[in-house]
Amino acid sequence: MKLSAKASLLLSGLVLAVIAATSLFLFAYQQKAIKGLVRHQLVSDTGILALEIQGFVEENVRDLMAVAGNFPKDALRRNDREAIREYLSRQLSYFPRLESGIFILDRNGIFVEDFPPHPELRGQSFAHRDYFARAVSHGAGGLGDPYVSARTGLPVLTVTAPIKSDTGEIIALVCGSLNLLSRSGLWEQQQRKIGETGYVYVVDRAGRFIIHPDASRILTRNEPGKNVFLDRTVEGYEGAGETVNSQGVPMIIASRQISSLGWAVLAQVPEVEAFKSIRESVVALGLFFCAAMALVLPAGFWAMRRIAKPLEGLETAAQIISQDLRKADGALTRPFASSAMDALRKMRSGDEIGKLARAFFQLSVRLKQTLTSLRTAAEDWERTFSSVQEALFVLDAEGKVLRVNRVAEDRLRMVRSAMVARDWRAVLSMGLPVPEGWPTMENLRETGRLKLTTRLPETPGVFEFSFSAIQGRRGQAAKGFLLVVTDVSEKMEAEERIRELAFHDVLTALPNRMLLTDRLEQAMATADRNASKVGVMFLDLDDFKRVNDTYGHETGDRLLKQVARRLGECLRSNDTLARYAGDEFVAVLMDLKNIDEAARVASRMLESVSEPFDLPGGQARIGASIGIAVYPGDGVSPQQLISHADTAMYRAKGRGKNSFRFVEQPAVADGERLPTQ
Repeated sequence: MKLSAKASLLLSGLVLAVIAATSLFLFAYQQKAIKGLVRHQLVSDTGILALEIQGFVEENVRDLMAVAGNFPKDALRRNDREAIREYLSRQLSYFPRLESGIFILDRNGIFVEDFPPHPELRGQSFAHRDYFARAVSHGAGGLGDPYVSARTGLPVLTVTAPIKSDTGEIIALVCGSLNLLSRSGLWEQQQRKIGETGYVYVVDRAGRFIIHPDASRILTRNEPGKNVFLDRTVEGYEGAGETVNSQGVPMIIASRQISSLGWAVLAQVPEVEAFKSIRESVVALGLFFCAAMALVLPAGFWAMRRIAKPLEGLETAAQIISQDLRKADGALTRPFASSAMDALRKMRSGDEIGKLARAFFQLSVRLKQTLTSLRTAAEDWERTFSSVQEALFVLDAEGKVLRVNRVAEDRLRMVRSAMVARDWRAVLSMGLPVPEGWPTMENLRETGRLKLTTRLPETPGVFEFSFSAIQGRRGQAAKGFLLVVTDVSEKMEAEERIRELAFHDVLTALPNRMLLTDRLEQAMATADRNASKVGVMFLDLDDFKRVNDTYGHETGDRLLKQVARRLGECLRSNDTLARYAGDEFVAVLMDLKNIDEAARVASRMLESVSEPFDLPGGQARIGASIGIAVYPGDGVSPQQLISHADTAMYRAKGRGKNSFRFVEQPAVADGERLPTQ
């Protein structure tokens, strides 16, 4: 296809695209506006309907309160059924909305009388009815839950009002039944339409339909999940939105809560009906596009042929120049060939096209210079790539090795040709199974950057893999990845040594105070889960200062190491021994069933420490004093437990040393009977 044809199609397409984009924008704006208008109208309709229903219920409650307020209490006390029935008949004529009947229940819920009369109900108990229970418990009238009347088969709502004695005590209840679907009930609201096919309905907090245009669905529940908006409304939401009804029809819907009744009013209209005018406009737009294409395309072809005619001459000149450059073997020592100049003269063009033709030759010379510069830059990059002191791997998008530097060859003891075009994981694993944790290309494409610490098979040391994406053009996926493999063995060893020094005593290698607190918190959590105890033993060496002053600090340090070893042998593998300070140690005994276990460990420690120690200056004897605190009885935090154990230790030391003592317990010397609990 010629350029003129392409340009005419492009121009026509642009014109139509502008028209289409503008039309679609206007349609989208119109649809949004219509949707907002429909939502607003639905919110208004639900608000009005909610007020009508609330007013209907409140008016009936007031009517029944009037019936209860004027009720002849003497007739009730005399059990004068004729007088009661006559009164109810007269009140029904005043309040015709109570057409389903008015009836009286005594304070125990026994049916007394009603009108119209139903003698078969007299003496039956209605105490189990929800409206009776609510009225008695609240001491006031109110509403019951809607139900289907066993006599009429119609949905009814029972309203109650108390008849009280002069002292304010409820002596009976006046109850009125409202037929929800009668013309004096909520029939008008049930039949209300929104537009042509939209409708309204009412649900209670249990999800039952109180009002629905389909009478068969009244007092039934909608299946959860079929109408998400309805589910949210039952949970208390009110507002407007979109939903799909139980028949799968998209709807615009709004809801309003009637808090005093525990009901919610909903109004909805199908989206098809709401956007009918939009669809008609789209059809009209399609017809307009067809007519516009029939006019714009021929005119565009004619105009673009006139505009593009000089370009045909430029195309001929460019072809001649390209052939001439190839014949010159890239020397570019001559200007345009004469045939090319003739082609340009025939164009008779002094506009931008002519200037473009004259600039073509200069552009070719500059292109060759640019290629030379790029070649030089590539050589410089190659030297830099090879001089990096880390192993570098350039990978394609599939994980195949494209290039490696000299350090990678030396580290893996493989030549470059043995690594190129192979999967990087196969190269670094050296044919052995790939270690777990090495990322796949899917992982790399998702993250773009990734670092992990791992080991290389058959290669000593710890290595860090650092992946960086090699970005493609803007908006495109990564072209590949640069993998840097760094030997971090010395760094890891240094970090491990720092962690060891941070949490352990330098002299004895025992946990220090920081790690002791952490272990004690873990032991307390375990005791809470297992309903067991934790023993905290604070041990202070007796006569250590004498040994330290006599033999020197170096000998004292050796003694502390031996003490730490002996004390550790007295503990279980899951217990903790820490050096707290100087000649003070703290032991944490996990998961104790009773304090006798802690006492036995303390006795073993005292016996172990009391044995002579072999030191460079001779044998030395020392003792120990131990204070024992038990979690949870003696404290609820590590600090409290250690503090209480420390206090108990000083009490043991005050009783003659070489003994242990529980918190708030008498001292126990070495060899005495163990305490029991």
